[in-house]
Amino acid sequence: MTTVVVAVVPFASVRPAHLGKAAAARGLSPVFVAVRDALGESERAEYAALGPVFEVAEDGTGEAVAELRALDADGVLTFSEGLLPMTAALAAALELPYHDEATVTALTDKWVQRHTLADRGVDAVRSSLVTSREECLTVLAGRDEPVVVKPKRSQSSRDTFLVGPGEELPAAVRPTPEQPFVVEEYLRGRDEGEFGDYVSVESLVVGGEPVTLGVTGKFPLLPPFREQGQFVPARLAADDWAAVTRLASDAARALGVERGHVHTEIKLTPAGPKIIEVNGRLGGFMHEVYGRATGQDLVELGLAAACGLPVSPVEARQGGPVHVQYWNLPPRSGGELLAVEGVERLTAEEGVVGHLPRVVPGTVLEPAVTTHFMDIVSGRADDHTGLLTLLDRALPHLRFVYRLADGSTVSYRGSRHGLVPVDGA
Repeated sequence: MTTVVVAVVPFASVRPAHLGKAAAARGLSPVFVAVRDALGESERAEYAALGPVFEVAEDGTGEAVAELRALDADGVLTFSEGLLPMTAALAAALELPYHDEATVTALTDKWVQRHTLADRGVDAVRSSLVTSREECLTVLAGRDEPVVVKPKRSQSSRDTFLVGPGEELPAAVRPTPEQPFVVEEYLRGRDEGEFGDYVSVESLVVGGEPVTLGVTGKFPLLPPFREQGQFVPARLAADDWAAVTRLASDAARALGVERGHVHTEIKLTPAGPKIIEVNGRLGGFMHEVYGRATGQDLVELGLAAACGLPVSPVEARQGGPVHVQYWNLPPRSGGELLAVEGVERLTAEEGVVGHLPRVVPGTVLEPAVTTHFMDIVSGRADDHTGLLTLLDRALPHLRFVYRLADGSTVSYRGSRHGLVPVDGA
């Protein structure tokens, strides 16, 4: 049986059971690799029930590499953004095809990515690299338009801020030579009404050639850049669909991606599509919504492509029903989640097909500027108008009760505009 090595992280969007099922569907024997001591005991046991689990250093080296080499695997991959560098080092040690060092850098370093795309004529966005707060303030002093300030390396929109002309730089922006920040022009989106002004293109690269799996629609961001959910297919005219898929494919080629999933976020501006960022892995939770939309397993496709097995991707085209995932996000102030109420009423609504909790009561969430899912509400509507109606009908059933840092208790109800404090709370 063919062996595939999968680098994993705790509580990932692709769960162990799904990995095992997808591997079995392609006759693959999975082997799991994690950063040493990263997995908890129970989650490690979940992986161990499906295949051997090895622990390595963050740079992908260590005594486990010799044992992995003896397995004579045919492919290696990860579904985690943070493990791309480790997976590349592991692939090199095992002499398996994967992103090379330059491609991994271009996929994970936002500064390098911007300049690579510009140098190769794909997309140009004005940006500056800063290594101190003073440098950042100097760059801001010369700008008369809003800018985005974000870490050179990060994920889930962590510590990403919009700073307008004359506005104070957030205290959390503390660049250092070891942890630089990027200051780049703010891409103003066109008016998309009740929908987000950006999309993501999901691609699978085979033999250096990207194949489009679909275009994913988004909801308006919560400040500053927190995602609320996604739906398939996106709400786009045919010419826009063609433009964003062409841009995503050009970007994947420019960054040197030879195989595997690519998740490209694209802003819809009045002047045309512009790249927000390119990620060298499957987008978070995409396998669930695309599984419902197309009937194909994107995890299985990724595993097969990593091992050089034949794949026949199906593109999620325009028209037909709309499949959605909505994510309730915690208050930015953080707090202890005491209770989640109304789940039974939510799931009883026509069109809601599932509710997956991601944060359990008793969890203390620190104040943060990042996208942190408390849960995932899955649903289906006949069209995009029906999608909005479904969410407006179903989300208010949910109540989230928090204990704040000052000891007070606040209840919030769900909505597609973010959590809303309950009257009288």
